[in-house]
Amino acid sequence: MRVLAWDTSTPFPSVAILEDKRVLAETNLDIGLKHSSHLIPVIDELLKMTGMKLEDIDIIGATIGPGSFTGIRVGLATAKALCFALNIGFSPVISLDALALKEKESQKLIAAIDAKKGEVFMAEYRKGQRIWGPYNTPIEELWMRGPALFIGDGASRFRELIEKNLGEGARFSERSLFIAAETGKLAFDKVTQGKVVAPDKIFPLYLRASDAEIKKWGK
Repeated sequence: MRVLAWDTSTPFPSVAILEDKRVLAETNLDIGLKHSSHLIPVIDELLKMTGMKLEDIDIIGATIGPGSFTGIRVGLATAKALCFALNIGFSPVISLDALALKEKESQKLIAAIDAKKGEVFMAEYRKGQRIWGPYNTPIEELWMRGPALFIGDGASRFRELIEKNLGEGARFSERSLFIAAETGKLAFDKVTQGKVVAPDKIFPLYLRASDAEIKKWGK
């Protein structure tokens, strides 16, 4: 099964093509949250690298959140359009789950994405299994749920505070924060479990209202 997967939920956008769980090609972009103008060109480039056409793709997998509101919207709008055009299904992946897959053997892992405003999107894992979250919480929750191994830009941003509160109980993953490959692997797993959705059932996982929505409701 050929999987086209991407992540646009974080400042580390990436795209990958997989054959089942084997990564055939992957591109990681160090461009921050500038996803809209890069996603389609990168997909096209990866297809050329692998000698494939869009019609060769069997399933599309992408992160549905939590993370950047704009990035998620761009990623899911693209997924919906391609799934409709190709008449294929969509495999939704939680961004924190993809991060956690990088350290799936960890006895206790905290995956955290920076949510700004002194908050993080986070979840806790044991041996790759999510046991808590995902939630949008104040940063204090990071060390309150420790000691643990931490991964994600939410953890790295507040590393000093975590270390101050947990001391030697705070460990930090050295793995890359690009997660398209992990997204593709989890997407494939969902296909084998029958957890595929139709294009009109593609929905984001925001965990909190966007700034625009807050301003609108506050009027």
